[in-house]
Parts: sequence; structure tokens; C-alpha cells
Amino acid sequence: MWIDEHGVTSKIGASALSRAELRKHSLWIPPSIGWSALHPRAQQLVADVLLLMNLADRGDLPGDREDTLNRANRRDLPPCVTQNRTHLDANREVGLVEGSQAGKSCPGDCEFDLCPYPPKGQCNYHAELTEAFCRRQQTMLGWRTRPPWQEVLPREARDFWGEMAARARR
Repeated sequence: MWIDEHGVTSKIGASALSRAELRKHSLWIPPSIGWSALHPRAQQLVADVLLLMNLADRGDLPGDREDTLNRANRRDLPPCVTQNRTHLDANREVGLVEGSQAGKSCPGDCEFDLCPYPPKGQCNYHAELTEAFCRRQQTMLGWRTRPPWQEVLPREARDFWGEMAARARR
């Protein structure tokens, strides 16, 4: 659906392209296209994919990264992405005494052990979401039904995306 998550979420992009532009890149979605050209459901999907990738692909040591990636390599999604995003604690900053290692803030029955969300400023192997992208996620929740993989209440999801937008602004 998109070339890579960082490419599509890091720019708003053009929505009108000439045939020459499409032929030039020989790609289904050329690099100039950003998230605004995607269908709203695809925008929500890429947002959740990037959240999961940022949760799973982290750690100071290769073994730590491998462990979190293995825990996330399942057919289901973690409850912090689909049901309750409060455990993600999106406003964490590097250097907090409580720590930010994966599994630190997960509820006791969570098998994924991925929370909290990596703090801003920590080595991140994937993209930070832009403020514009997060605001778009927030506004879509007011007029669209939630995607079938989501059980997060719309109000909670709007609050979460507001926190993510504020995080991007810092």
C-alpha cells in the first residue's frame, strides 16, 4: 500500500500527479505522495503499524530488539494498540527514573510486554510521527467510524493522538 512507513507519514504529499510523474518512478505510489493521498482507513492503518513498529523494534542491545520483535510477531495486536492506549504513556522523556524499557508499564496479563512507548529522544529505529499526521488522526476520529481492528473508545483515541501531536511539537 505504501513504500515505507516513514516515507508516507513524514510528508503530507501531493495528491494530483501527472502520468509522467508516475512513469518516472515506476512505483504504485511515487515518493512525492504522502499520507494525505491515502484513504482515511489506510491512514489509520499506517498510524497503527508505525505505533507497533516503534513499540517492537527498540532496545539498546541487538538481543533486546530481537526479543521485543519476537513478542510482537503474532497474528493479533497488543491491547495498547487496539483497546487501551493509556499504558503507552506517549509523553515520556528520556532520563526518567522509572525507566522506559519494554514491558515496564504493561498490565499484568499482557503477553506482548511492549509498553510504554519509547520516549522522545531515545534511539528510534523508525520514524517519529509528525504533528500534522497526529492531528489528522485526531480529527478523523470525529467523523469516521473506527477501523475494524480498533476497540479504543473515540474519546480516548482523540486524547492519545493529541498527546502524540504535542510530543511531536516538543
